Amino acid sequence: MNRLHEALPARQRGAALLIVLAFVVLLTGVSVAYLSRTTGDRQVAHGSFYQSNVDQLAQSAMDSIIGDLRQEIANGSTAYAQADGTTLYVPRDTGAGTAANMVPQRSGNTTLGPNLIRRSIRSDTLSGNPAPPSRASAVNSTTDASATGRSITLARWNTHYLLPKTNPFNNDSYPPSPLLAPFNPYTPVPNGFTPPDWVFVTPTGGTVITSPNNSVIGRYAYAIYDEGGLLDVNVAGYPTDAVAGTAVTWPGRKGSLAYADLRALGTTDANRLSNPDAGSIYQVDRLVGWRNYATTRPTNNFPDTGGQAFARNFQTDTTITRPAALFCSYVLGNTNGFLSANNGTSPNGRTDQTFVQRQELIGFRKTVGSTSSFSTNVLQYLSTFSRETNAPSFSPSTPAGSTIDYAALASTSTAINPNFLFRRVTTSFTRFDGATAVVGEPLVKTRFPLSRLAWITYKGPSAGLATTDPVYQALSQSLVNSGESAVHAATIISAGTANNIKRCFGLTFPTGGAAGSPWTYTNPTGASAANRILRLDEVAAVGREPDFFELLQAAILSGSLGQNTGGGVTGGNVFPDIHMSNTAHHILSIGAAIIDQADPDSIPTRIQFNPSGTVWTAYGVENLPYITQMYPIAGTSPNTPAQWATYLLFQLWNPHQNASTLPNNVRLRVDGAIGIFTGGNGQSWVNGTTPQIIANGNNAGQSVTLQLTSSFSAPAPLTNTNTTNAAAAPGPAPGGAFAALVAPTVP
Repeated sequence: MNRLHEALPARQRGAALLIVLAFVVLLTGVSVAYLSRTTGDRQVAHGSFYQSNVDQLAQSAMDSIIGDLRQEIANGSTAYAQADGTTLYVPRDTGAGTAANMVPQRSGNTTLGPNLIRRSIRSDTLSGNPAPPSRASAVNSTTDASATGRSITLARWNTHYLLPKTNPFNNDSYPPSPLLAPFNPYTPVPNGFTPPDWVFVTPTGGTVITSPNNSVIGRYAYAIYDEGGLLDVNVAGYPTDAVAGTAVTWPGRKGSLAYADLRALGTTDANRLSNPDAGSIYQVDRLVGWRNYATTRPTNNFPDTGGQAFARNFQTDTTITRPAALFCSYVLGNTNGFLSANNGTSPNGRTDQTFVQRQELIGFRKTVGSTSSFSTNVLQYLSTFSRETNAPSFSPSTPAGSTIDYAALASTSTAINPNFLFRRVTTSFTRFDGATAVVGEPLVKTRFPLSRLAWITYKGPSAGLATTDPVYQALSQSLVNSGESAVHAATIISAGTANNIKRCFGLTFPTGGAAGSPWTYTNPTGASAANRILRLDEVAAVGREPDFFELLQAAILSGSLGQNTGGGVTGGNVFPDIHMSNTAHHILSIGAAIIDQADPDSIPTRIQFNPSGTVWTAYGVENLPYITQMYPIAGTSPNTPAQWATYLLFQLWNPHQNASTLPNNVRLRVDGAIGIFTGGNGQSWVNGTTPQIIANGNNAGQSVTLQLTSSFSAPAPLTNTNTTNAAAAPGPAPGGAFAALVAPTVP
């Protein structure tokens, strides 16, 4: 028989209930945790989804804005396909001149915001010629709040401080604007900044709407600013120099953005970087000390002021390793275009620093500045990235009245004066700076450093000069006076080797040649005197960089070279007609004059070339007296009374504005041959006849010294009393060059 179930004690039944309840609580907790986690994940997922949508919309808006700018370039340019597959766009005249299409068309900008190029604005004036019209609708981003009450404040539109501020005495960012209160707390300015209008995005892109539209998936508004003309604060600005001489000469070079004077941004401390300001704080020194810490090695702690001010040594150190000297060496030795900070370290392990973005610059100003010194007003002039290429982009224009259409010819393959961007590398080669010239890149990639002019001296290549040579010392001092440091001047002079001069100028000096020997233009790859100067397309075909004279020829309008004398009064085949009409001779003369302008001596540079089997010489111009008049004088020969003698009497004058006012001697030198023959009327020159006066071959370079008792600052006739080292008239034996006329007998 079945046994009766034994009744459980109440205590056991209570324990079972507790266990069940515990499991219920645990299950409830797990469920709640799951639901909570699911809800959180759902919110995160939604947030990520919405953020992705926002990012996608922002990227789409950016692509649309940049696409419009690219379309503007294409609409306003002529496209030229290049050999490397790229396309070169050259601005063309669409009714307002070619210059009008070289920069973006302005729309919705303000005269009080010179950096503002364009903003999204309803019904703008752009129509696709060449810029596409705006896609903005008549809904303003500031004054027309959304359904949720959101808008972008006027101050927020200028948190970058690229626009000038209404109130220069505080740190808010409100720009001058025509908006009224409550959107603008200041007095309205009619021609000020108006916030952009919204561009509404539908599935078909930016669309102008006039009423609510359910297809709108987002909106954006924009303003475009040009930072190309702003000072890159990662480069601009130099430290105080405690040595008075170099404090003027080094910044005076103005060859680098690093020597931009930040004190010139305004007239008061409130709108410039003063050094020092009214509070004796050296704002520029603090900026340079922080930015170029490892280079300049400032003392004390940043950003301290007062007696132990940060970078105090900038104002007191006068040694050769002072911060200003270290900074100058850093600037002159920079090879990467200041695209990265100096990777050197200071004794305490610190490096140079850069502002990666504009917010860092604004933060730096907030740390060290005030409303009266390094004010936010200064930020409208500064950028954290603004670079310009050194590659020339010259393209000739056609002067009014010219019979040569240089602008049209510039795009042809054999133009003498081409658009420089059309001359591309066709064969890879190694550039002078060691870089590899890549096929398709511009042939002329950098500017020609004019410091190389110091390489050419009348004694030959500068690298061959002893440091004790007066020419070397004069060159060094001239370079220092132009802003170079003594160390860098020595580096420049030592780089003037024969090989470097031939590569960069196409010039050679006679091996072992005496002082005053002429240079010979061969071009960088020639072995003897060249007969002409190559065009840039010919240079590209050879596979090298153009030399100094080839660049001059490409840049100077060909029609302005070689004076056409039309046969002249001396015949159609004699000097000066042939020489004056030769363009290569003219280019070499201009180049020689530029060299003479740069060198410290008073000896004209001579450059020889061979245009047609006969060596010609081009001469430079120094600050010396020159023959300004020549006129004949004739009468009974002092040598043979039965004969008639004719002489050419010349007048000397120094045409330079800074001509010496002190008495000096002038040495006249004759090169070439002067044909003088005897006979009566009707006689002609016979080829092969030896002229009476010869100054070529072994007799080349004959000279006479003119003793002066007054300066050449004003024209004065030459008389025999001013002449020494010359034989008596009618002239020396064959081979001589100069003769002193005997004063005529006064009847």
